[in-house]
Amino acid sequence: MSSTQDEFVPYKPHAVTITKGPQGFGFNVRGQIDEGGQLRSINGSLYAPLQHISNVVEGGPAHVAGVLTGDRILEVNGQNVEGESHSSVIELIKSNMDVLNMVLLSVPAKENDRLDGEAVSYTSDEELEHKSVEISIPSVSQREESGKSVSYYNVYLEGSFLISHRYNEFHRLHVDLKNKFPYIVFPRFPGKWPLKLSQAQLDKRHQELEHWLKQVCSVTQLFDHFYVQDFLGLVGKKREERVNSAPDNADVKVMLPNNTSLCVNIPTEAYVKQLIEAVCTKLNIPLHFAPHFTIFKRYDGDELPVPCMPSEQPNNLLVNNHNERNKLKLSFRKLPLSPEVEENMLEDTAALEILYNQAVSDYNAGLFDSTGKEIELNRTNHATTQADFVRVAQRCPDYNSVVFPHCACNSRTDGHVILSVSRDHITIQACSNSGEKQDQVKKFSWAHVTQYSEGDGTFHFTITKGTSVREIKLTSPHAFYMNYCFQLVLNT
Repeated sequence: MSSTQDEFVPYKPHAVTITKGPQGFGFNVRGQIDEGGQLRSINGSLYAPLQHISNVVEGGPAHVAGVLTGDRILEVNGQNVEGESHSSVIELIKSNMDVLNMVLLSVPAKENDRLDGEAVSYTSDEELEHKSVEISIPSVSQREESGKSVSYYNVYLEGSFLISHRYNEFHRLHVDLKNKFPYIVFPRFPGKWPLKLSQAQLDKRHQELEHWLKQVCSVTQLFDHFYVQDFLGLVGKKREERVNSAPDNADVKVMLPNNTSLCVNIPTEAYVKQLIEAVCTKLNIPLHFAPHFTIFKRYDGDELPVPCMPSEQPNNLLVNNHNERNKLKLSFRKLPLSPEVEENMLEDTAALEILYNQAVSDYNAGLFDSTGKEIELNRTNHATTQADFVRVAQRCPDYNSVVFPHCACNSRTDGHVILSVSRDHITIQACSNSGEKQDQVKKFSWAHVTQYSEGDGTFHFTITKGTSVREIKLTSPHAFYMNYCFQLVLNT
């Protein structure tokens, strides 16, 4: 009986029983190292990644039982193994002393190339050793070479910079490893592009290179090999020199109010002010408007984006948070401005684009009260009437306001409050401990604010009306942002 898929017509799941012979079961297994993965269509049905039979010994027990090269393994002794790691499936197979029962799925020969190569896999009855390596490529730098700007991918190990490499150097390592370890199927390597890549294509290549490197370094036999150690700069002279070879610039991606992204190149040690100016320059916004914008940061799951502190370095923020579960995103937005400042900015096409898109975003999110203005807003919500849309939005209550998540307040023992800050007034609304709004609302004029400060996770401000003095203390992780908003209104 020949072991080729084309002889098996139905291509449906089928059970096989294999009795162990003197040389074992007579087949090898190949598949992804890690568990999980995306569903894929096989013979018209969706399956999680499957280990598969990579070789069947002619005349051996598996061959006699009808096992075919390329068969996908669905079950081992009654246990579903969809999405399981290579080591888990091998362990299940080896746990059987004499008889092995499996449910297999045969596929046409032409399907093998499509189904293979999604992750590092191994073809043997022995297991590859695995290790946990915190390897990442959190940033990309640009270097001038022969009059052209060339991208270098900055490799970090456990949060510390190792070395920078061009795409071609990653590709060379990929080829060398494949030649050295022919029995390992490596993850798909991002292909070359004949034309200049768009920003979206560059981002995709960046992600794919990092995924490839993580997969390779997760295998002890690969990570410890000279090829990889030399590539990472951990061998001999490279190890001594890499301390002084840290990149001096990095590409930083920021989100714009219309949910598109913009990539700018800044010095690695640049502060927020330099990033703001770099974004303004790339968008053709005059630099004298730069103080009216800032960079906001937001982690996955955060209720509210907060402005970066002037002392923060955007590239270091991104690098230090690259491997965290809650990803950090930076965005470029205007600050809550006075109508006079906004009116001046509406005269500039590039600045107007940001103001308009931010107003549209806030309108769609219900961040200001558009009651009675819906018809005007919808009528002017067009590329040719951007300034008119912003002017209508300016007349809406709570436009340009910042509403903070509910927090504890010294004046309430049985609930929380919601602080809202606008150019016109300060609003504190009572709410439950879970944030459900209640009827009690207090509004304060900026003219009555006599002092304010923040520290240790609390924000204080004092309201003075004649002889009446009232101190309000809010306990919130956004105390810095609250203080920032007060400073912005009272000092401009």
